[in-house]
Amino acid sequence: MNHFFCANIVDNQGYLSENDSHHANRVLRLNVGDTITVSANDGKVFLASIKSSDKKSLAFDCLQLVRKEKRPLLNIAIAPTKSNDRFEWFLEKATEMGVHHIFPIITANSERKIYKNERGQKVIMAAAKQSKKGFLPQLHEIQKLDDFFKQNSAEAQYIAHLVEGSKRTISALKFNLETIFLIGPEGDFNEKEVELALSKGFEPISLGEEVLRTETAGLKIAAAASLLK
Repeated sequence: MNHFFCANIVDNQGYLSENDSHHANRVLRLNVGDTITVSANDGKVFLASIKSSDKKSLAFDCLQLVRKEKRPLLNIAIAPTKSNDRFEWFLEKATEMGVHHIFPIITANSERKIYKNERGQKVIMAAAKQSKKGFLPQLHEIQKLDDFFKQNSAEAQYIAHLVEGSKRTISALKFNLETIFLIGPEGDFNEKEVELALSKGFEPISLGEEVLRTETAGLKIAAAASLLK
C-alpha cells in the first residue's frame, strides 16, 4: 500500500501536495475509493480512502488510525562523506531506523564541505514513504562544527572519536533522553575539536575495536538507539 505525507489532517480529512497528487494519479494510477496510508509528520499513521483525485489535488478521508509512533529522541551530527552515495545511504537507513535531527557538519578533516540539502530531503522522503514512517527526520543545512555547537541543546551528548582515552560503550547507554551523537569524517576529529566537544559537555564513546566508515558509525548508533530505547 502506498504511503504519503501531507501538511496537516483536520477532522480526519486532508490533501496531498501537488507533486504527490500527480504521482498518485498519473504514475500509480490510484482511483477514487482506493486506500493509502498517510501521516502529517506527527507520528500518527492513518489508513485512508481517496475521496477525489486529479493531477493537482488528491483529497482523502481517514478510515482508522493504524499506529502512533513516539517521536525519535536520537539526533546525529555527522560529517558528509566524499561520496554522495555513501552519505545518502546513511540518510536512508537513519530514516528507517528513526532519527529526529540530522546535522551535516564541516570539520578540519572533512572531505566534503558542500552538500545540496534538496538531494538529502528527497532520499529521506523516499525512505520514509517506503517504510511508512509517522515522522520525517529534519535534515539541516551543512554547517561548521562551531556553528553546530551554538545551536545544540540535547540533554545527552556524545562524541565518537579515535583519540585514546577512557570511553563509554554504546551498549551501556540509555536512549530515553533527547540525545545527540557527533561523528567525524574518515580522518576523524582532530584533537582540538575533541577537546572543544568535551568542553561543551560531550562524553566520549567507543563504537568497538574496529575502525568504522563514517556512514557505518552513524548506522551503528541509529541501530543501537532503535534496539536499546
